[in-house]
Amino acid sequence: MSPIPRAARLSNMINSLCQSSSRPTRQTAGEVRATWLANLTKEASQGSGELHPVLREFQQLIESNQRIYMLFQSMWAQAQEQGPERNRDHEVQDYQQMLQVLNYIITRAPPYTDILAGVPMIGVFQYAIPTISGYAVFMDPEVNAMLKKVLDAWAQFLSSPESASVLDTSSTGWFSDGSMRQLITMGNVGGTTYGFDELFVCDCHAPHYGFRSWDAFFTRQFRENVRPVASPDDDAVIANACESQPFTLARNVKARDSFWIKGQTYSLVDMFGAGFPDAFIGGTIYQGYLDTFSYHRWHAPVSGRVVKAYTINGTYCSTPRAIERDTEYHHKGVEIAYQVYLSAMATRAVIFIQSEDPDIGLVGFLGIGMVEISTCEITVKEGEYVKKGDQIGMFHYGGSSHCVIFQKGVNVTGFPEIGRKENVPVRGKLAVVQR
Repeated sequence: MSPIPRAARLSNMINSLCQSSSRPTRQTAGEVRATWLANLTKEASQGSGELHPVLREFQQLIESNQRIYMLFQSMWAQAQEQGPERNRDHEVQDYQQMLQVLNYIITRAPPYTDILAGVPMIGVFQYAIPTISGYAVFMDPEVNAMLKKVLDAWAQFLSSPESASVLDTSSTGWFSDGSMRQLITMGNVGGTTYGFDELFVCDCHAPHYGFRSWDAFFTRQFRENVRPVASPDDDAVIANACESQPFTLARNVKARDSFWIKGQTYSLVDMFGAGFPDAFIGGTIYQGYLDTFSYHRWHAPVSGRVVKAYTINGTYCSTPRAIERDTEYHHKGVEIAYQVYLSAMATRAVIFIQSEDPDIGLVGFLGIGMVEISTCEITVKEGEYVKKGDQIGMFHYGGSSHCVIFQKGVNVTGFPEIGRKENVPVRGKLAVVQR
């Protein structure tokens, strides 16, 4: 009997998870995550055992550095000790198994499932992250540099033709009925009734709808007529930079604040890096959240000239201990809750646009690559003039977050209701500057 292809094995694993979650006694969210992780570690254990070169380098880092070795050993031990009443057999037990599971992940594209849609790497660390040693591990510069190499290797695979294998109509394919319902529902925010091929630039008659890779599908573009620019001739109307749910609005923000504690406090120097424009001190920040099914390209909130554009490498799995102590880790819930922390700690892209309108002045955009979404791509250059609604960049590989920042003294009002469940359309009206 010929061996089952690895993509099929992964689909079988997800099918099993989906079937188990639909039984009469429905699993809790924690049980679903436990089943998912147990299946993932089982599948990973059935591999050849040969690590990807980047993971052999990771292994060498752990085993040759006493400090890092100690932290990884104690992190997994502490993860096992937490909640002693629970069965922890399904979890990653040590760094050797961690490398084996990561090896499985970075050579595959994520299949669709309505339970745990999106990128899976954060799930491997979900019980280790809140530990004392886990906090130290994911704050460590050498570990983060190594994680970036791992994520870059995975990104290379997700941009390859082989990754398009999950772009099909099977139950775990991204063009399955369940996935299509979510993609179309999300794309028709505002009450339109477009089909997938009417919403997005694609070819429904070509293999994989014409998408050459999983990343090409993930960064799909809206057709030009689908998201019109709000009041294109009125500078006072600010366009929404990302298709996203409103998360929070902060005014009179500080140059530096305690962003790592529970609460919505932004720290400008930590968001932008040293040398940021002082004009933003005392200004206004709006933040929104993008989930897996959202459109992931960024668009200019105002017309003007790009005066500065750069990326900042951050941490990839770090979370604030203040939140983790009080809240059991959720695959999505806590990830959303600590977005303010990620605005200062995650990989992020910074773009400053100088509006010609004196009532607006300099506007900042911050693209935040949440957890393993490590690639924030800027597609404009310093000195370039952009019109409101023009593309300025994109996220790759997963749900993310973004901020739009206004200077002190800019009277900007009319933001969408914070906590709204529906996305605000990209390029649609975000707010209005009062003159």
